[in-house]
Amino acid sequence: MNAGGTTFWMALVVALCLAGGSTWAFLSGKKAPAQTAMDRAPIALEETADIPAGVVQSDAEVPSADEDVEADVTFSFANEVVRFEDDVYLEQDDLFMVTCRNPAGDRMWDYEMDAPLITGVRPDANDDGPREFLLVDARQGVGLDPEGRPITGFNFKPSEAITSFAMVDYEGDGRERYLFGLADGRILNYRNLGELTPGWKHSSKGRGVQAIAHLRAGRKDYICTVDEGGVVMLLKRNGQRRVRTPVQLHQVAGSRAVAFNVRADIGSSTIISRDAEGAAQSRSFGDGIARPASASEQQLLEAAEGRIYMEE
Repeated sequence: MNAGGTTFWMALVVALCLAGGSTWAFLSGKKAPAQTAMDRAPIALEETADIPAGVVQSDAEVPSADEDVEADVTFSFANEVVRFEDDVYLEQDDLFMVTCRNPAGDRMWDYEMDAPLITGVRPDANDDGPREFLLVDARQGVGLDPEGRPITGFNFKPSEAITSFAMVDYEGDGRERYLFGLADGRILNYRNLGELTPGWKHSSKGRGVQAIAHLRAGRKDYICTVDEGGVVMLLKRNGQRRVRTPVQLHQVAGSRAVAFNVRADIGSSTIISRDAEGAAQSRSFGDGIARPASASEQQLLEAAEGRIYMEE
């Protein structure tokens, strides 16, 4: 009797406790969790690899699939800037990296420059047969071996910006000269693997040199230069004036494209450029009179302008 009574009262107390707890949960609006931690789907390992232990990642920290996420990616685009006679060519991207490619487009080497290329040439600088590379931008000229490795001493860093360049081989015998026109009007002359050319006596006119070209007319040759003031000079190989020309172009700062139509003598040879209004004109070195450029002369000028546009 007493045992049965005790069992009865204990069962009654437990039932009342359970009923009270359920009633409290219902009135408070709380629900018992439907799943335990063991029942939840596991989080992918790659999603939590960078989360420190003990740190809970809230939903706000994880962008949804519908949100735009800005990728931290830098894109670089390369353009062909120089193509050589054997179809080896140079590309340069917007970070100034130069890539040399063979005719099939395969990468041969890379070299980082400081600015857009003015040009690239391939001298036989050490007279051993295989041709080296000379890359020129506004800040420097860099000599590289055929595999694209810098050559000790074969580099040029003038105190003023480089505004024009020409590689000249007077006799076609591989003895090249490297002529650098500068923003202060000087022209520097080097040979071989970066030696100063002896006997060079050019005097600066104080205006940026926009163009340098080697012209052979008949049995004589000339180094023709054009500066920002429109002054045209015909020089000897030592940098001093060879002959006077009445040609005078209009003044223009920065780049200026010029082309040449070389004939049997320098007097009848012409320099082609645009006037201040943009019209293509031809002037003979003999009389300096401006005439409308012929169709063939205009093509020469457009080719020169294409090279300048590529450089810029």
